[in-house]
Amino acid sequence: MNTHPEKQLLILPGAQNTLGGGLVSLSIMVQGFEQIGKAANLKILTRADSLLEEYLKKQGLEKYLEVIPAKNKKEFIHKALKWVHQQPKDFPLLLENCIERQLIPLLILATPKLRYRRPVYFIFRDLGLSNNPLGYLARKIAFTLLNPGAICNSYYTARHIKHFTPNIKGILYPPINVDKFNSKSSDSQPPKALQPFLKPGVKLILTPSRIKLSGDMNDKNLFAILPVLAALKAKGYNYHAVIIGEDKTPNKIASRLLYGDAEGLKIADCFSILPQTFEMENYYQYADIVVTLAPREPFGRTVVEAIACGVPVVGSNTGGIAEILSHFAPQWTVNPKNPSEVADVIINTVENPNTAAIISKAQNWVRRECSLTACAQKVMEITGMYDLRDETQDIQQIAAKSHTKFM
Repeated sequence: MNTHPEKQLLILPGAQNTLGGGLVSLSIMVQGFEQIGKAANLKILTRADSLLEEYLKKQGLEKYLEVIPAKNKKEFIHKALKWVHQQPKDFPLLLENCIERQLIPLLILATPKLRYRRPVYFIFRDLGLSNNPLGYLARKIAFTLLNPGAICNSYYTARHIKHFTPNIKGILYPPINVDKFNSKSSDSQPPKALQPFLKPGVKLILTPSRIKLSGDMNDKNLFAILPVLAALKAKGYNYHAVIIGEDKTPNKIASRLLYGDAEGLKIADCFSILPQTFEMENYYQYADIVVTLAPREPFGRTVVEAIACGVPVVGSNTGGIAEILSHFAPQWTVNPKNPSEVADVIINTVENPNTAAIISKAQNWVRRECSLTACAQKVMEITGMYDLRDETQDIQQIAAKSHTKFM
C-alpha cells in the first residue's frame, strides 16, 4: 500500500463541551479511520479539560489529539489556528461544525491565512441558520470569504447551507458503530436510572436529546411529546416517556417547564427526565419505541442508533429525520402538531407484527449507509488525503470486508 504518514488531516471541532451528535460522530469517524489503517494521519485539536478531550480519551483515541490549554473558547480558537498555520501547507484543515456565533468573526479574521495557504473543508452538522439577520449576514460573509469544501450530514442540510457556500463536496451520513449499537441481547442489568420505569404493562418511550426551550432554529420540540403522552393515556394505553439529555438552560428552566406542563396535562406520573449518558446503547435495548419530533433536525443520529439497536422510531415528517425514515419506513413519520395522530402511529408501530421486518430492512440500510469504514473512506477522498489508485483500491477492500462482517 502506498501511504503518506507524514501528511495529516487537521480537524478543528467547534463544539468542545457539548455531548451531542457532532462529538459522537467525530469519535466514530476516527474509529473508522482506525479500521482502514489511516488514523495516524489524523490530528484533532482539542481544548484541554474539555468534554471533547474526556470523551475521546474514554474511547481510547488520545493518541490522535493535539491538546491545547486555553481559558476560554476564543483563546482556544486563536491558539488552535496559530498551531494550524505552523503546519505544512499540504495538510488539509477540516473545520468540524465551527458554526457558533462567537466563532464566525474568528474565521473571518483567519481567512487570508487559511484560504490561500492550505485546503480547507467544513463539515456542516446543522443548518447554520440564524433568527438574527446580522448573524445570518456574518455567516454569509465568513463562508463566502473562506469558500471551504462543504461536507453535509444530509441532503436536507445541503439544501440550506448552499446559501452560505455552494461548494458542496458530498453528503456524509454520520457513521454508527454497530459493534456498540446493535440488537444483540445483553446480560447486564438495566441502567439504574431507568429501572424505576420498567414495570409490567408499561411501555417505554425514549427521546435522547439536548433539553432546550422551543423556538430556535434547531428546535428539539420536546414540549410536543407531552400532549402525545396525554393522548396515549386518553386512548387507554400505558406509556412512560423518558427524555435523556443535558439541560444547559439557566437554572434548568426548560426541564422545570416540561415538568410543569406534564403536571398541567395530568401525566406527571408517566413522564421523566434523565441526565445525559455516554452509554446510550444500554438504554435503547429497554425501549419499546423512540420518539423524536424535532421539525428541523439536520440528521437525527438517535434515529439510526435506535434502528441499529432494533428499536422502531416515530419521527417528524420534516427535516433530516424524515429523510432517514423515508428510506425504509415513511409510515413512521408524523405531523408533530397532531398529538392524536402521533399517538396512533406509536400504537400501531409498537403493536404491528410487520414492525420486526421493517426494522430488519432498516438495519441493512444503516449498515450500508452509516458504516465506519465508508465514512472514513469518503472523508479521505474528499479531503485529498490519498489519490493513488492502488491505495484507493486497498482501502475499498478493507471497507468491503468490514461491511460483510456485520451483515
